[in-house]
Amino acid sequence: MTHRLVRARGRHRYRLFALVALLTAGVACSGEAAGPPEVATLRVLMTDDWVTGPFVDAVRDFERDQPTVRISVEKGSIRHMPDAVRAGISSGNPPDVVQGHAFSAASQGLAEPLDDLWPGHLTAEEYFPGAVQDVTWAERIYGVPLDTNALVLIYNEDHLKQAGVSLPLGPMTFDDFRNLARALTPADGSRRAIAMPTSTWWTHGWVSANGGELVTSAPDGTPRFALDSPRAVEAIDFLAGLVRDGLAYPPRAADVGAADAVALFQAGQTSLLVSGSWEIPKLREASAGPFGTTLMPRGTTGTTAGSAMGGSSMWVPKGAKNRKLAFDFMVHLTSDRYALRFAKEQGRLPARPRVLGDPFFDDPNLKTFLEQARTAQPETLGAFLEPTKLFAGAIDEALRQGKDAGAALRQAQVQAQAAPAGA
Repeated sequence: MTHRLVRARGRHRYRLFALVALLTAGVACSGEAAGPPEVATLRVLMTDDWVTGPFVDAVRDFERDQPTVRISVEKGSIRHMPDAVRAGISSGNPPDVVQGHAFSAASQGLAEPLDDLWPGHLTAEEYFPGAVQDVTWAERIYGVPLDTNALVLIYNEDHLKQAGVSLPLGPMTFDDFRNLARALTPADGSRRAIAMPTSTWWTHGWVSANGGELVTSAPDGTPRFALDSPRAVEAIDFLAGLVRDGLAYPPRAADVGAADAVALFQAGQTSLLVSGSWEIPKLREASAGPFGTTLMPRGTTGTTAGSAMGGSSMWVPKGAKNRKLAFDFMVHLTSDRYALRFAKEQGRLPARPRVLGDPFFDDPNLKTFLEQARTAQPETLGAFLEPTKLFAGAIDEALRQGKDAGAALRQAQVQAQAAPAGA
């Protein structure tokens, strides 16, 4: 599943990451005796679910091609990675490669810029635009895209047929979505069209679908928050309206993910679900019935088709001893060969459109996610702890407490602007 990299909330006790692989290449010697070549150790820090067969094979292949390199792979929770990197930087021994979101690491002053290493190896044009955003901060590049994903609309085909809705379901505006929700909500209240999560990442997807962005960076890296922009207010008010009109189950708590929404969809208590491609195998295993996918609604004007981008990237911490070697490993790990294996064996979608020519991607549902990835954007607000908390609070006030969306977001914006720089 897609992860978001945010600052550790409060003071988390730093814990050592478990060393899960130490792969060394043998050195064959012949002829006259000679001293062993100097071996460089590359420390690679990955999230718990990434150290699998394709990744281990990529490590072994890299060591085979570079016999004087030894790779030490460590893994742990993504939310603890910033603290782990800070501890490494403070001690003068940071890891060389870290998985997460390069833009977030850069915004916190943890990442090395890599603009000088891209020419001749990588170009922005070969990636989905959102994947490039994930490695960009203050107009500089700080990493290499690893994989991608996007929120799309998943629908229960049987419910839509019963409501007289033609299939397959095509792109729609927010107004079209509201009309669809009305058609799918029985008068007896036995079910509702959709359940409403309130995670900031999920909600960012609706803001993006309406053509909005919650934060941008000035050329010097200073964040510019826009929590109360007209597009953001319209999107949150639209979601709140679905709850007010009895078309959506309200969230049960503040800042909750999609677990409840998925469970209700699987049980047939809702007809629509907004989530990522990781839900497809779960829905099939749960025998949730026939379902289809389509792009996110195109906002209030029908002219945009954004979404929240998932996936991750790789980056190099400040002070890393093997910066160029780290970049070479990232290029190797994210090459088309392994991107295809990650997709087939782990369900991780490639960050490069050129990989999509493989027949594996002919699945109609998978094609929807890949089409949506062309307009999906990462949740850059997640790089800032206090503004993210304020946005989560405003979402909760509008969707769960029934307060005016514009007023809640304006208050959050004022407080976000007053937050300490980098908070």
